[in-house]
Amino acid sequence: MIRFLYVTDTHLRGTAPVSRTDDFASSVLSKIRETVSIANNYNVDAVLHGGDLFDLPEPGLGQVGLFLEALKDLRAPILVAPGNHDMYGHNPNTLERTVLGLLKRIGFLGYLTPEPRCFGDGEIKVQVTGQGFHAEIDHQDIALDYAVRKPSGCDCAIHVAHGMVLPQRIISNAPFLPAATAAEEILRSTEADYTLTGHYHLPFEISDGEKRVVNPGALVRLSAIQEEIDRMPAVMLIECSQSGISHRIIPLACAKPGSEALDRSHLDVERLRDERRQAFLASLDEFRGDRFAALEPEEVLNEVLNRFQVSSEVQGEVWKRFQEITLR
Repeated sequence: MIRFLYVTDTHLRGTAPVSRTDDFASSVLSKIRETVSIANNYNVDAVLHGGDLFDLPEPGLGQVGLFLEALKDLRAPILVAPGNHDMYGHNPNTLERTVLGLLKRIGFLGYLTPEPRCFGDGEIKVQVTGQGFHAEIDHQDIALDYAVRKPSGCDCAIHVAHGMVLPQRIISNAPFLPAATAAEEILRSTEADYTLTGHYHLPFEISDGEKRVVNPGALVRLSAIQEEIDRMPAVMLIECSQSGISHRIIPLACAKPGSEALDRSHLDVERLRDERRQAFLASLDEFRGDRFAALEPEEVLNEVLNRFQVSSEVQGEVWKRFQEITLR
């Protein structure tokens, strides 16, 4: 039997997202250590990573050191499909000057590319390919990034891609997405048994017969949207044998419930700020047309300040700055 452990979007970083209420760096390292333990317990042949190993192309060396220490006992090789956060400007050519590129050069990890890697145990043969992020992914023919050929003699084919892959139902309900690829379209075009994706942080699974597109969800939770609060970070164990290929999702025991690790208060503040901004812009619309053209700037400013009942202290500062501008 050939086994793989799949994990994606670890976003290793030294600073905590505004939504986190815990020690974020410590939490991530605990998840990495538990992932290593799971990989060793199942004696996996490789750990496959779906990209965004780091949150920045050049994270702090202290954080990188802690990450390497957490992985020191891992017995299997790490193979990564580089994500957009792992490179500069969505350009894979910049990987050579990133920390991910450094770790690859010293042999700590390898890249997943369209060039097949083969794993076998004498009874079965498994092909693993990958596609890292690049500027044209999800903008061009999906066959170029997601369609994989399964050659004769290959028992199982796995493809890992860091792109905006979503179920069609989500794409249909989000018309303003800049670019996305429907998982159902991938299933129709690929011969891979499993297409594993990252980039999108929420989990999903779409199947068509024996073929599947699976995203187990990001290992970390960076935002406090309700879906992130409700889910538990997990890894994915894949087993390939003569009887076929299967998987199981393994939630991480060290992960706290979302309600204990995430705080939505900043979202409420942002929402209130946005509502006030929209109200202010709406009030400015009343000045458009002939009436606005007939008013002097001082009159416009005075009416806006009165309309919003701005304090005398703020009014004084506003008029001071206004005079500084008009006297230039």
